[in-house]
Amino acid sequence: MKPTEIKLAESAKILIVEDDSDQRRLLVKIVKDAFGCEILEAKDGLEALTMMLQDNQVNLILLDLMIPFLSGQEFLAILRGRTEFDEVPVVVCTALTETNEIKGKISNQIQGYLVKPINRVKLLEKILDVIEPIRYRVDYQS
Repeated sequence: MKPTEIKLAESAKILIVEDDSDQRRLLVKIVKDAFGCEILEAKDGLEALTMMLQDNQVNLILLDLMIPFLSGQEFLAILRGRTEFDEVPVVVCTALTETNEIKGKISNQIQGYLVKPINRVKLLEKILDVIEPIRYRVDYQS
């Protein structure tokens, strides 16, 4: 038997923070097609922060670093400064390639770092690695 579909727990929510609408739609499609969970979308850091303050039941954040109003790093600093968000995993999805310098600054605040263009398989593998504590269901083909 091989897995045909992997579903996150029905209540799982993923927040995608991406200012480029094409990239955001692509990320939403990849995640929704693979997992079927609830997706929240924010086009900038301020919108993302507002969403987090209104709904602190987000299980994972996919975060671009180059976003308006609050950069990804500023958003992350505020997020990590609030105890209610200590356990929310963050995976950075960015076009920034100076990864060693950037990773060094935020490595203790994130659970993954992917460079654009995003590879679908690597993204899904990283999500599964990060959400391991969240229950998910695998449907098998007979």
